[in-house]
Parts: sequence; C-alpha cells; structure tokens
Amino acid sequence: MILHADGNSLYASCEQIFRPDLRGKPVAVLSNNDGVVIALNKEAKLSGIKRGDPFFRVRDICASRNIAVFSSNYTLYADISRRITSIYMEYAPDIEEYSIDESFLFFDDCNFTIKEWYAIGMELKRRIYKEIGMPICVGAAPTKTLAKLYNKNAKAHDGVFVYDEKEVDSLLEKTDCGTIWGIGAARANNLRQHGIKNALMLKHMPLYDAKKLMTIQGFATVQELNGISCIDKITREKKEVITSSKQFSKRIYDIPTLECAIVQYAELAVERLRQQNSECGAVSIYISTCNYYSDNHDEQYSNGASITLPRMTSYTPDIVAAARAILPRIFREGYGYKSILVTLMNIFPAAFQGNLWIAPREDIRKRDFMESVDVITRKYGRGSITLAKGFEKQGW
Repeated sequence: MILHADGNSLYASCEQIFRPDLRGKPVAVLSNNDGVVIALNKEAKLSGIKRGDPFFRVRDICASRNIAVFSSNYTLYADISRRITSIYMEYAPDIEEYSIDESFLFFDDCNFTIKEWYAIGMELKRRIYKEIGMPICVGAAPTKTLAKLYNKNAKAHDGVFVYDEKEVDSLLEKTDCGTIWGIGAARANNLRQHGIKNALMLKHMPLYDAKKLMTIQGFATVQELNGISCIDKITREKKEVITSSKQFSKRIYDIPTLECAIVQYAELAVERLRQQNSECGAVSIYISTCNYYSDNHDEQYSNGASITLPRMTSYTPDIVAAARAILPRIFREGYGYKSILVTLMNIFPAAFQGNLWIAPREDIRKRDFMESVDVITRKYGRGSITLAKGFEKQGW
C-alpha cells in the first residue's frame, strides 16, 4: 500500500502556526518580491482570489475581506516540511517527497486491513497537527495515481480516505479524467472526444489505445488505475528540498557507523542537487529509532538539527562535512537507530559567487572536480568513485 500525504495549504498553514489567532481566517502568501499570490487557504479562496493573481489587482479585495497577507518565507516552509517528513519516517520503511508539501509513504510488506490503514492515516494526521500545527490529508491506495486520487477525496472523509477494492469503480465513475494525476485538461479533452468520459472508462481503456493517445505516460496511468504499480520515481524539473534516506538493515548504536550512512546519503542528495544545476545553503540531519510500532515505547528516540552553510554550494565534501558536524549534537547513547534523513534546503540555481577572501580559482577547481566525479559515476555507475569515509563501516 502507498500513502499519499499532503499538507493543506502548506504555505498559509505555516504562517498560521506562528499566528494561531489566524486559525479559521483567510490567509494569502505572496511571491518573494510580493508581486504575485502564490498560496491561499480555503477561507481566502472564497473571496474569488486565485493563485497567480498579481497582488496589485487584489490588494483592495484583501483589505476589504480582512485577508492576512504574508511575504513568502521559504526557509520556514522548508523547515516545517523537514519536520513533517521526520514523522513520516517513523511510520514508513521508505518515503519519497514529491514536493515541499506532498510525500508518498511506501508500505510494501504490510498487509493491514482497511480499518488499520485508516487508523494509521488518522494517527499521522493527529500527530502532525499536534506536534507541528500542520493540517494534512492522507490517501491510501495500492498505486501512486490512486493514492493521489484518494487524497483529493480525503477532505470529505475526515481527512483520511482508504482504498476499497469493492468501491473504487464507483469513485472512478464519478471522477473526471482531468483530475487524474498526469492527465490534465488538454488530454482530458482529447479523451472526451474519443468517448472516454470518466476515470472508470479510462481504467478499462485498451492499453494500445492509451499509449497511442497519451504516450507511455497514459499507458502507465491506465495500469495504475487498475491497481498495477508502474510509476516508480517522480521526476521534477527543480526540487525545492532534496532528501535522501532509507531504513537500515539493522539497528546502529555508534556514531562512526551513522557517519558512514550520512556520507552515502549526503553524496546521493548532492548528486541530485547538481543534476538540476542547483546549490544549497543549508543541511539538515534527522535520526530516528523508528520504534513507533514497538511494544517497548521507552526505546523511542528521534531528533534533528540543521546547519547553515557559509556559502551556497554543491561541493560534496563541504556538504558532507557540515552534515557530519550535526550528528554529535543529536546523537544519544544507548539507542538503536534505524534511519537517517539527510535534507538539503535553501536551494537556488547555481551561480558564481564572488568572495573577497576566496580566490575564484578555488571555486573553479571545486566545480571542475565535481563535474569529473559526475562523469565517472554516469559512466561506471553510482559509487564507482566516492568518499572513503562512507566505507569505514559495513553491514548497516
């Protein structure tokens, strides 16, 4: 089963965390130059304002409707997102962040009942609101496409909606194709012209026709609607937050072994950072015993911390060094750790940064070095060249 968890109006809800007096009131968030509306909560949407509206055109509406308006604070949003992800890690063996406010939680080997999946979703919803102040919705289904659909309908089911094989066709029959993940308005219109009027008809569409009308993506969508998982990895042009983590094969009790995991996960995260031609300004580490389902709740321990880098960078050794520096601050003796989450934040497009105290050739040397590393790993595979520290301890 896959859980799709989504923060409700995340940017606006983040602002409400520090302004509890605004709970239940309209909130809007503007772009970093205060030019455009980029986020609205449900109360603000009732005023008719939409995302993308220039602020100068809706300024009077905001004033007359008492809409609280905030300049965007991406550092805050990224930090809240990291805290939410750290709670997801206590439940799921593997997670994948789709965006700053959406994540997929994978439970490949868990055969729970519908009632039990609902209880897990409600527990996630309750904990994240209690400990962080963020309202979320959860959809649970066997594929990503269905999980996204069930999340969209979760608000009508107390915020958690779980897949039921006996009822899924009834839901799909009432769902327009344009609301299915990966279809969109243009493809939905094309499908209607070919007689496909709802998601149930799309589910029963011959695979050959799906591929012909919607390319390989449509082929995968039809299979996903039939409960066959086909979408393995989500690719986005630019990620606002990059994370890297999986649960260990056994529990780890010492810092040196945890450092090996940090090195390998940080290397992977920085590789993704360079793939989108970006640099980061902060690194976060989160460690957890992941003992939520353990009978001995006294053994639970989770903690995390962040560090701001002196300069924006995508140079692996510098980022790894910063990540390793965090670990002693959050490590506690006597606990068996099951996972580490490495998060890169404050991500912006790579650009030359002049510095009075650093010769330009030093930056050029670092860039050339990392380009060489990336060429080698593309040719010979990930891990073909890496930091030696990552292999000091084995077996984890």
